[in-house]
Amino acid sequence: MRILKPSLFVYECVRFTLFILIILILGSKQQFSIIIVFTAPCILFPLMALFIWLDAVRNKAYLPLFLAGKCIYIFALIVWFILSKQAKMFTSNDSVANLAQFILSGDLFTLAAVLVIKNDTNELTEKYSEKNESIIDTEDR
Repeated sequence: MRILKPSLFVYECVRFTLFILIILILGSKQQFSIIIVFTAPCILFPLMALFIWLDAVRNKAYLPLFLAGKCIYIFALIVWFILSKQAKMFTSNDSVANLAQFILSGDLFTLAAVLVIKNDTNELTEKYSEKNESIIDTEDR
């Protein structure tokens, strides 16, 4: 469990760095517009991952937001695969398609990791609230 939070943050930072590098490399090529569309909101994911890593219980409000963003992002990426006719998406030699495949697999990992973190955070919150309730009950007597 302890490795999930930092690995989530590292993956999001690597992903954002790759997007920035591709923007700098591609410039005004044909597939540049799709990369801009997917890159713009990507800075929010490393920030949310950082806050989740620092204190997941205190920043647990970011977990549903992170999950929703990842689900929308994965859906948009799959729609792009379909619309761009990447029927053989795992056998393509196109570098953008290969990057999209890496991102899709990584985003599926982050989706699973955030679900595990969310369940763990909910358990910690329940234990903490039960502990506080027992303390309050003993103080009232």
